[in-house]
Amino acid sequence: MNQILTRERQQIHFFAYLVGTGIHLASWRHETAFPQASIDFGHQVKLARIAEDAKFDAIFLGDSLAIDETSNPGILNRFDPIGLVTALGAVTNRIGLIATSSTSYDEPYNFARAALTADHISGGRVGWNIVTTRDLTNSTAGNFSADQHFDHSLRYRRAEEFVEVTQGLWNSWDQDAFLYDKEAGRFFDRHKLSRVDYKGEFFTVAGPLNIGPSPQHSPLLAQAGTSVPGQQLGARFANALFASHPDIPQARSYRESVRAQSAAFGRNPDELFIYQAISPVVADTRDEALERIRELDRLITDQQVLDFLQEYFAGQLDFTGLGADATVAQSGIPTIAQPRTDFRSAGEQIRGREDEVTLKDLYSILTGDKRNDDFIGTPHHAADSLERWHAGGAADGFNLMFSLLPQDLDRFASGVIPLLQERGLARTEYSGTTLKSHLGLDPQPKG
Repeated sequence: MNQILTRERQQIHFFAYLVGTGIHLASWRHETAFPQASIDFGHQVKLARIAEDAKFDAIFLGDSLAIDETSNPGILNRFDPIGLVTALGAVTNRIGLIATSSTSYDEPYNFARAALTADHISGGRVGWNIVTTRDLTNSTAGNFSADQHFDHSLRYRRAEEFVEVTQGLWNSWDQDAFLYDKEAGRFFDRHKLSRVDYKGEFFTVAGPLNIGPSPQHSPLLAQAGTSVPGQQLGARFANALFASHPDIPQARSYRESVRAQSAAFGRNPDELFIYQAISPVVADTRDEALERIRELDRLITDQQVLDFLQEYFAGQLDFTGLGADATVAQSGIPTIAQPRTDFRSAGEQIRGREDEVTLKDLYSILTGDKRNDDFIGTPHHAADSLERWHAGGAADGFNLMFSLLPQDLDRFASGVIPLLQERGLARTEYSGTTLKSHLGLDPQPKG
């Protein structure tokens, strides 16, 4: 392991998940919230700069390809993530910019070109969060001239091929292919241009791509994978892998598993960073932090929760007569013989707690909130927990999904990060200029 990679693995790494006024369903209703946040570029710049000042690895932008009347308000009216990271690349300096894009509803050539364009504009700071797309609304396929959403196994077969083709396109040009030699009349070296000529189950792509390598060669690959094919996809391709586990033993077991899978693909497992998704809430006291959570929860309407779940479990359960404070056990959800495949992650989080988790809690889990008592309380409490998870082999970093923005991001950046910096567990300055350099990774592709 090279010295830079060794140093980066000794520190705790952070991504900031940015969505409108926050991941919480009712964050837009908070008295301090700016409801138009998700469609206001100035607001996005403000959030990115807070994270950059705290020396986070990157900001992280999710995506959805279908909405309806029950969708989280934070995703109803927002920018395309590739377009947004392209714009943010021009007004930030060092922080990484990770955009989500689907392998189920895009074409490799279009995506490879757009993402590499954004990477160039940012000076090599873009990442791609590879997703196969969850169909929360049961209507995604209808937006793409398709009769039905791809089933789980087919989505992941397509994803593996999509990534193969995209990487092939990004490898169209050697790093030094463009000569710009005016005297000799040689714009580029023809021997350093490669075609793809890919023919697979899903894609036929000739290539080459009409844009060359960026300062980090090509975007960093990130992926959220908890299912078996999801873990395989991440272990094979990703450098940043997102997960969500309720405690250190489960998180450590997952991390060890995907690292072993990565090694089986011939990769160095130390080049795979596992980021646990959490929703930290920090305040002067634990009671104050808990009250801030209750304050947001009081703004959720029962109707929003029940309408969403009724549609999510369409044809499987009837939530008529239940309130949002009814438990998962009371709703009958545990009796469903074959739940949706994208319910797997949520099911793992609530397993054994079905008599405690309410439908309102379940809604938050399904739409992104990742609360964990370890990260709710004072800055010292949060810092101690982060250090314990990192030292216990449960995480290399954390994807911070803040309930209320920019407040929760600001409090974490100003309260928790300085404590970790004092302990030598968080960087005080960026050592490089690219996203891959923030993880100590070699920018050049292998193989």
